[in-house]
Amino acid sequence: MNVSSFGVSRYSQLINSFYRKLEYISVFILFISFFDTDVFFLREPINILSYPIIFCLIIFRWKRCIYVGTRDISLLLLVGIAFISIFWSDVPSFTLEKLKGLLRSTLFGVYLAAYYKPKDLMQLLAWIFGILAVLNLVVTLAMPSYGITTINDEFSWKGLSAHKQYLGRIMLQGAILFLLLANTNKKFRWIMWLGCSLTVVLIVLSKSKTAWVGLAISLLLLPTFTIAKLFHKSRAIIYLIVVLSLGSLAILAFDNQQSINSAWETIIVDVLNKSPDLNGRVPVWNLAIESGLKRPWLGYGYQAFWETSEGAAIRNVTWARNTLSGNFHSHNGYIELFLQLGFVGLLLFSINFFTLLVRLMNLIFSTRSITSFWMLEYVILMFLFNYTDLLTFISPHTLWSVYIAINLSTIYWRNMFIENTNIPEYKLQGLDNK
Repeated sequence: MNVSSFGVSRYSQLINSFYRKLEYISVFILFISFFDTDVFFLREPINILSYPIIFCLIIFRWKRCIYVGTRDISLLLLVGIAFISIFWSDVPSFTLEKLKGLLRSTLFGVYLAAYYKPKDLMQLLAWIFGILAVLNLVVTLAMPSYGITTINDEFSWKGLSAHKQYLGRIMLQGAILFLLLANTNKKFRWIMWLGCSLTVVLIVLSKSKTAWVGLAISLLLLPTFTIAKLFHKSRAIIYLIVVLSLGSLAILAFDNQQSINSAWETIIVDVLNKSPDLNGRVPVWNLAIESGLKRPWLGYGYQAFWETSEGAAIRNVTWARNTLSGNFHSHNGYIELFLQLGFVGLLLFSINFFTLLVRLMNLIFSTRSITSFWMLEYVILMFLFNYTDLLTFISPHTLWSVYIAINLSTIYWRNMFIENTNIPEYKLQGLDNK
């Protein structure tokens, strides 16, 4: 190699190194901007900056991104119907504005799936959650008036988040991730336990009861991974147990509806310290469903319902009468999805979500990897969040970006390893370490 070619090679290495560092910084900025953070006066500049960042990340790997992003037909149809809903939206200008955020978060999810392996994505998120946890702790201790809020005469931490529920939701995802990594990463186990402890403390300080319930459910799911590792050949038996259990619960619920309702009210009032109608949400849900049934198939258009006269009428007769339309939602993601995209949107989402669940279960039994189990925990928590919170599916939120990354990554993972009969079983089991 002559001096000239050596200089070119060295220059190329420096450029690649600079680009990689710039890429990591860009990804961190995107995560921060989508995670409901309110970083003082920086929120709007970061929001504006995120669009060219996404464009640059995608354009440098456009072939790979196109290939990965077109692997899931139901996901493509779901996002596609959201974009074409502008044609039947009652407020097309508002829908168009919101679609910009959806495009950004969706492309970010495609980029994550195209660039990061599942295990690398897991480690990246651990860094992100760890940094966010430290920032929330430092900012709140340094400026209590900014990081602590009062809701119903009760002090709660919100940190850099716009609401205490958002802080609890993000820290819950972080706590589960750190807990799983603490049991697999021997080298940095103490750091993972420290991260897990800090995120759990922030969940407690946020007083987000949704996050508390989510944490309990996540811990109850942990034995699933142990069963998968110990009884690899018993997939059919475990599936049967799950189906029988769910069927038994359904029968008990239908046969003892009055007792179930009484028990539910006891849990809501005595344990979670809420009113039986979930702080006035049930009347909003009932009225919203009635309005949705007036346009059942395609809905009112993406994010458009609460800007319409129907949405205004519901707000005026409930506790939300003083709430601005652009900031209001029904606190139920599935009702929101029905209002926005109708039964068609709900059907496409259901197909996509439950197909992903089946794919994840197959991956857990085939690979017995902690990465596939973390993915299962993540999507189940997202599913639960949407019962009493804003829509995080098909949204401009990072949770949606990571959902897309998991969805597309598992398809590629399955196609490359699970369906390839030429790959020995021991290599499948070691996949998590590659």
